[in-house]
Amino acid sequence: MNASIEDFSDDLVKTLSSVIGEDVGDGILLSGGLDTSILAYLLCRYLKPKAVTVFYGYDAPDLYYAKQVAEFLGLEHYAKGFTVDDALEAARNIIRILGTFDPMEIRNDIPLYVGLRYAKSLNIKSIVTGDGGDELFAGYSFLFNLKPSEVEEWIRNISKNWFFASKPLGKSIGLKVIQPLTNSRVIDLALRIPVELKIGVFKGVKYGKWILRRVFEKYLPSEVVWRVKNPLEIGSGSIKLSEVFRVDDYEFRELSRIVKLRDSEHAFYFKIYLEIFKEPPKPKSGELKCPSCGGGVKAGQRYCRICGHYPLR
Repeated sequence: MNASIEDFSDDLVKTLSSVIGEDVGDGILLSGGLDTSILAYLLCRYLKPKAVTVFYGYDAPDLYYAKQVAEFLGLEHYAKGFTVDDALEAARNIIRILGTFDPMEIRNDIPLYVGLRYAKSLNIKSIVTGDGGDELFAGYSFLFNLKPSEVEEWIRNISKNWFFASKPLGKSIGLKVIQPLTNSRVIDLALRIPVELKIGVFKGVKYGKWILRRVFEKYLPSEVVWRVKNPLEIGSGSIKLSEVFRVDDYEFRELSRIVKLRDSEHAFYFKIYLEIFKEPPKPKSGELKCPSCGGGVKAGQRYCRICGHYPLR
């Protein structure tokens, strides 16, 4: 007999609610996406968290959806816009803390770091993030056309090797970060749910996190539940920084003599990286050597966390 959403719905709600109740954060980074909206709803069973949303440009999609969720749940909502100068300061700190010059990592982490700093200024002691939801419940569109067995294998592998920047960034400023979706009980449950219940079609659109949408559609606004997945850099608007953080052609050529660089933005972050670290760290015993930057890559990783090279063979 094929499994149905009803076979897992009660367990899903109870497990998530229980995990959140074991470590209740007084704040949440609310993007207005599915994962953080679900967590905000479940947090309200224990307290009303302060909701923090950050954005670059007033047309950032996250701002629109987060306002909806905060109003629907009756949350104090703190929306923080950030400037190019704020983003540059954040980028320097991210590069220093994480030891990376990967543009995608940094663009995603800039709003994250700004949000954590802002939460700290609001006297929030511990903040909840939605890390892990896309990985466990097939939220990424590149998974949609894979065979179910391939998706399942990807989810199992990623849940063993994943890395989320929120905890080290939070630790650097003395803010506790809580990641309920990375709890071992949530992982175990998610791995039991068939891929067929994680990817589905609604009104002609293919969605990941299908079971989460179906289970929580009675608890949250429909527009939020059926929001198409936006990466953090899109939702927050930080993708626009790609056109701001660049080097000139001469610098690009000179920096490309040191490591393989994809574009001017990559070179911009590498220039900052060199100011802080001088050079990428050499591989340690048992590590692979990245073909782009020469840095060390831990066994089992498919990409270089230093420069972002992907895929590693």
